Amino acid sequence: MNKISGVCAFTLILSSALTAQAAGFQLSEYSTTNLGRSFAGVGMVGDDFSAIGYNPAGMVFNEKSGIQLGASTVGIRSHTKGSVTYGSGQTLSGKTDPYIVRVLPQAFGQYKVNDRVTAGIGVYVPFGLVTDYDNDWFGRTHAGRSSVQALNVSPALAIRATDYLSLGASVNIQHISANLTSAVETDKLTGSSTYLGGKTDLEGDDLRVGYTIGVALEPVKGTRFGVAYRSRVEHKLHGDNTISGIPNPYGALLNGKYDINAKITTPEIVTLSLNQRLNTKWSVSATARWTRWSRFKNLTIYRDQADTSGNYLVSNTKENWTNTWFYALGTDYKYTDNLTLRVGGAYDNPAVKSSLNRTARIPDGRRWWASFGFSYEKNNWQFDGGYAHLFVKSAEAKHGSEGSSDFYAKYNSNANIFSLAAQYKF
Repeated sequence: MNKISGVCAFTLILSSALTAQAAGFQLSEYSTTNLGRSFAGVGMVGDDFSAIGYNPAGMVFNEKSGIQLGASTVGIRSHTKGSVTYGSGQTLSGKTDPYIVRVLPQAFGQYKVNDRVTAGIGVYVPFGLVTDYDNDWFGRTHAGRSSVQALNVSPALAIRATDYLSLGASVNIQHISANLTSAVETDKLTGSSTYLGGKTDLEGDDLRVGYTIGVALEPVKGTRFGVAYRSRVEHKLHGDNTISGIPNPYGALLNGKYDINAKITTPEIVTLSLNQRLNTKWSVSATARWTRWSRFKNLTIYRDQADTSGNYLVSNTKENWTNTWFYALGTDYKYTDNLTLRVGGAYDNPAVKSSLNRTARIPDGRRWWASFGFSYEKNNWQFDGGYAHLFVKSAEAKHGSEGSSDFYAKYNSNANIFSLAAQYKF
């Protein structure tokens, strides 16, 4: 059956699950304040409570305790055209313009135990993207809707070991759930790849634990830099595969519900961040982030029990991703005592370098970010807003293998992110 992609969904405290898209299937969009500077200086600026998600050592830079709630609205448009050719000689071709709007909430809280110790908790999603096509698009046997939900609940602790050195750590309790759909293609019964129609619907989930550790330095007042390491989390999802709607004679053999399992590993991440205050009005920030996507070689799904042919394999997709770097630069300007303005830019390197590895479910490409934002403070409240536009380089997917169809598509995509948040400090 078919190749898998990713969607990331997030459940806010006492709220319903929602989804959003980002580069690869890694998300940064859990801070409205940092969005305004394209996530430059994450964890080091101390102007919101999201350091838990980037570098927990940076929690010490908040002078007060507080809570933070917000949400980002992500709109993604992808102009797609191409074709699929089956071994039976059938060809499906055309174009589609899927437009997806999703909301990604954020929730953080911190409490200053004393001048040296800060405790906190965050609820956010560190990974995910979305692909969702019409049922009748030409690549329907390669992808329909794809969803991988990675929700983190992260209690954290930061300690100011000296006046210039801080240490931090968080426990990442990570739940992943997946839902993958497509039309059905098979060669087992016909001798060559054939479009059968119907629908295959795979679901599964898992709960595992990882960690993040971080170091933050402030050698002189106004100069901060830090490094954080997020561990990989190895998941084994268990769920079921429901196949329906395939007409006989093949439907009698394929339609049904089966138990399945699959392994997914969220990768290690190293984040380097800097914040430099230039004077009472201006500061600059920078971030470089390395992600070990090279672990993602294959995505393989198995049945728990063999089918009538003695086969356990449901699908095996070669991914062959490579490690990536993300670079961001931003600046803040304190316009008045109450109002701060910020702008930023970033470059996000793709994990998929070859069109032969790019799939309909994860049409990854280079991204350039341009963003701006603001913060307005009044009494114990801070209100934040941010906007970013993502320019995505056009990308091609072209692949096929023995016994399966040949897929070709060209993608031209862009995204807009609007974000609002509120903080209460005490």
